[in-house]
Amino acid sequence: MIRVSRFSLIFILLMLPFSAVTAFQEEAPQPRDGDLLSNPQRTVHTFLHWQQSGHKNPEYVIKTMKLADQSDEQKLELAEQLLKVFDARGLLIEYERIPADPAYRDSLSGMQQYILFPSLPEVYLTKTAQNEWVFSRTTISNIPELYQNTFSSWVTFIVDNLPEWAHNEWLGIQIWQYLAVFVWLLSGLILMKIFNFFLDNYVRRVAQKTKFTWDDDLIDGVEKPAGYIFLMTFYFLTYSNLQFSVSISHVLASVLEIALSAAVVWLFYNLADVLSKYLGMLTSKTETTLDDQLIPLIRKTLRVFVIVMGMIAILQNNGYNVASLIAGLGIGGLAVALAARETLANFFGSVTIFMDRPFKIGDWIKTDNVEGTVEEVGFRSTRIRTFHNSLVSVPNSNLANTDIDNLGLRRYRRLKTVLNLTYSTTPEQMEAFVEGIKAIVKGNDHFRQDFYEVHFNSFGAHSLDVLVYVFFDVPDWSTELQQRHNFLLEILRLAKEVGVEFAFPTQTLHMDSFYGEEPRKIGADRSEEELAAAVYGFGPNGEKAHPEGIRIYKDGEEVDFGANK
Repeated sequence: MIRVSRFSLIFILLMLPFSAVTAFQEEAPQPRDGDLLSNPQRTVHTFLHWQQSGHKNPEYVIKTMKLADQSDEQKLELAEQLLKVFDARGLLIEYERIPADPAYRDSLSGMQQYILFPSLPEVYLTKTAQNEWVFSRTTISNIPELYQNTFSSWVTFIVDNLPEWAHNEWLGIQIWQYLAVFVWLLSGLILMKIFNFFLDNYVRRVAQKTKFTWDDDLIDGVEKPAGYIFLMTFYFLTYSNLQFSVSISHVLASVLEIALSAAVVWLFYNLADVLSKYLGMLTSKTETTLDDQLIPLIRKTLRVFVIVMGMIAILQNNGYNVASLIAGLGIGGLAVALAARETLANFFGSVTIFMDRPFKIGDWIKTDNVEGTVEEVGFRSTRIRTFHNSLVSVPNSNLANTDIDNLGLRRYRRLKTVLNLTYSTTPEQMEAFVEGIKAIVKGNDHFRQDFYEVHFNSFGAHSLDVLVYVFFDVPDWSTELQQRHNFLLEILRLAKEVGVEFAFPTQTLHMDSFYGEEPRKIGADRSEEELAAAVYGFGPNGEKAHPEGIRIYKDGEEVDFGANK
């Protein structure tokens, strides 16, 4: 918004050399006798043209005020005041838009009258019984009030009492107007600082005392745009006191109006973020996650809506026919639809995702081309954070037409492995080893207890194979890895305890042993009591069971390397 206001000031300075340019876009022809008030266009020309410096003619001017019950001097003063109002407010008159029909009638009222400006409906021309178009009695009676509303009385008093040198012109602008611009700009900035100080030191303090947080976010969101709205409103309401020529006032009014509209759009843009944050707080308290996914979509929709409506309002307020513009865009609607078919497909894909709910934010999903955690679902694409920490944007149309493996919805996470024991393992050791693994599973609450399989499964080429088929009951991948670590570590300790060894692919060459020599003894002998004690020791609450990992102590303090965090 600061750029807009600076642009307005620069534009004014650039317009200074051209301030003496006349208000007319085209010079109307010189009037003939009896033709001064023949139609609305001629009456407006008579009113404006004969008040310009170089060819002033009071006798012609007062004819437009003939319905006034005052003297000619008072009529001339009223005409001068009305012209100053037009100039100060930047009400630029274009002759080609004024009807030249002597029998013109207003399309709404059906009366023979013509309103000069929609923003000043109380100023209009009317046709008299003498077939002359003049300012109406209502207009004449409202001129003093319009003048007072346009110019501050104390500013008028100061300007009327300035020394003669202050009214000297330089580049078409009087010296006092240069000083007035500086005071005008400085006053607006000072008032904005006061407004921000009040907002920051009084309103914010009240908001901080409440138990809510949304009011603090509201103050943060509206503080800056509200300050610029206050500044632009002050400038827009007071720029007429500068009494510039109509060309400069017209440009200045347009720039200030655009700046004010842009500041309002900025305010509602920030309010959309505040509303989205407040809705996010409400949805976080619900059990469903569908509303959590809708918040980013609502935020983006509100932002686009605010910007589009702001642009339409700015164009409409500056004389552009938005309806015809939209109708013109509709002509190329088919071409736009064909060009944007991918965008539309992605939009309907996002609708499908929200309706079908194949995943939610935070889920771990896997598709044909990407695997990772869902971070955001938008209009066009879904953003997935991969395990390389990169961010992949997948078009929603692709997701709607592909297989999605939602790993985040798993309640149980499977572990299937085969443990290879050496052929020196005795049947008793095998049974103890298998039952020991089952005991480890039973003793750990992170396993699914109603279904698991641990069996001596096959005789392999180089090993005795034990199938382990279990399911972890864990919420996320990190916990799964930790419990897998604990489980495999328990199996290692169990193998050591029961005296079995793990096999690996080998070839053994047996040769006749010399007398007195014995083959290498593999494994360790254990009694049945020792084997049973090992089984129970690794079972629920067993003295040898450590389902949460090994505990290591150093200097009397536990060093936790394997426990689940």
